[in-house]
Amino acid sequence: MSKQFFVTFCLLFITFYGKCQVTCSLPNKKAFETKIDSLNKIDLDSLNPSQKITSIAETFLGEPYMEKTLDIDIKKETVVINFTGFDCTTFVENMIALTKLYTGDQNEKYRTLEHYASILEHIRYRNGKLKGYTSRLHYFTDWVRNNQAKGIVKDITVEIGGQTYDKNIDFMSTHITAYDQLVKNDSAISAIRLIEDDLNQTPLSQIYIKDISKVESKIQSGDIIALVCNVKGLDVAHVGLALRKEDGRIYLLHASQSKGKVVITDKPLAEWLKNSKLNTGITVARLN
Repeated sequence: MSKQFFVTFCLLFITFYGKCQVTCSLPNKKAFETKIDSLNKIDLDSLNPSQKITSIAETFLGEPYMEKTLDIDIKKETVVINFTGFDCTTFVENMIALTKLYTGDQNEKYRTLEHYASILEHIRYRNGKLKGYTSRLHYFTDWVRNNQAKGIVKDITVEIGGQTYDKNIDFMSTHITAYDQLVKNDSAISAIRLIEDDLNQTPLSQIYIKDISKVESKIQSGDIIALVCNVKGLDVAHVGLALRKEDGRIYLLHASQSKGKVVITDKPLAEWLKNSKLNTGITVARLN
């Protein structure tokens, strides 16, 4: 086999149809299978959802950060499975999907790529169904609200001490050229505007940075932490998972663009965000 043919073969994307169309490269398929083999050796059944997602996520420390992993084909939206690199959102989505894969009566024979894809589709898309690019839950506030409606997570921001605030969310419709799928696509732009209008019907919420230390005891390892930003028209700039370390403080386990890999913050979350010029606070969602 020639070197050129081997490289081309490894970069091919396999697509199959079941309940949804899935795109996964051969290296990612192998990475998924290797991860499942390693997780099968861990006693995850005895753990609650928060403990389980944390245990799974820690096995990904050091994995590469990778942008735009979902935008492989701008003409056709598919459920993309990428296990060789993560951005902050796909990292969180994959950790939840793996937690669901190891929850309930699912034995090893159901831990297949196809079954995993169906879980990922349920998490990533509006009402659990892929129906084109605009069905993907792009805004994280929308992601939380829709996944709360599905019973996957619960937004506990206000419950543990957060406050509501008003902000007009319209970043995607006012930055069309930043999204290839929206360029010269009037129907998609209209759909996004409707989504934004719906988001803007309900106040947003956050725990301001100055208050994080006051509510830190109410945050659990495994909670989903979203960093609220001050960018006009945008709700959230980054997401990760809470991790309580031996010192009793909450840190962020996340796919870091600046570090280029999945890491744990070197300071507790409250101190790590203290002097941020981009972020104003956090939202917290808990896995059901």
